[in-house]
Amino acid sequence: MLLLTIGISLTAQRYRPAKIIFKDSSSRNGLIENFLGYDEIFNPGAFKKRILFKKTARSRRELLDTKKIDRIILLDKNMDVKAIFDFVPIKEFYLLKRSLPLTKKTKTKFLPLWFETEKYRVYKYTKITTGQGASKQTIVYIRHKGQNYAVPFVHEQSNVIVNATYVQLINLLRIRAMQEFGKDCPAFLDYLKPLYQKYNAKDRETRKQRTREYKKLRKSFKSKDEFEFYILMSYLKKYDELCGKKGQAAKQQSENAKPKKQ
Repeated sequence: MLLLTIGISLTAQRYRPAKIIFKDSSSRNGLIENFLGYDEIFNPGAFKKRILFKKTARSRRELLDTKKIDRIILLDKNMDVKAIFDFVPIKEFYLLKRSLPLTKKTKTKFLPLWFETEKYRVYKYTKITTGQGASKQTIVYIRHKGQNYAVPFVHEQSNVIVNATYVQLINLLRIRAMQEFGKDCPAFLDYLKPLYQKYNAKDRETRKQRTREYKKLRKSFKSKDEFEFYILMSYLKKYDELCGKKGQAAKQQSENAKPKKQ
């Protein structure tokens, strides 16, 4: 059985106030039937194809096609933002290839927004698996606003043994996600190249060394979520440094400082 921590409270009522932003940039305010599913277990991949919408509590119900929706902003009784969900096409990595290319097909999900900046959005949801034993899995997607799809930065892992092969794969997947995310910035891609080569080592001793480094860094954090957040923010800060306004200004200053050919 799957639950989402945020979903427990959000599925408690059938209709709730919301602002709906469509792909054509138009928007509507009103009441929507809980698009997460009434009396259903919350799962961001299990959204409905259509949701019920009412302008007011006494208005006639309408059916909205979720494929035309870009964002749903859920509001509380005070009309403050409770949660934000985006309708996001997802591309996964093809794990059977050493170069980790993206799959050709895309899956579309409503994903809960974690935070966003002028250039990108980050989504995170936490699944709790109950049964013989409860476990929590956090999955994070990153999406550059110049791209019409998101890629996973933190993948769904359950009872994974942290060995050399795992450390190599998970770090290669993170770097590939950032390579896809940072396509607009050659300086950032140059920064990622040696990191990819570092974790793409074939010899066993190098992989073991990487695993020891990984475990040592991981132990310095209280939880896996804190550790993953640190890794993600390290990449995003570097991206902002090299590709943001400050990074671009520094690059331009460097170019201007070069001696001009006569």
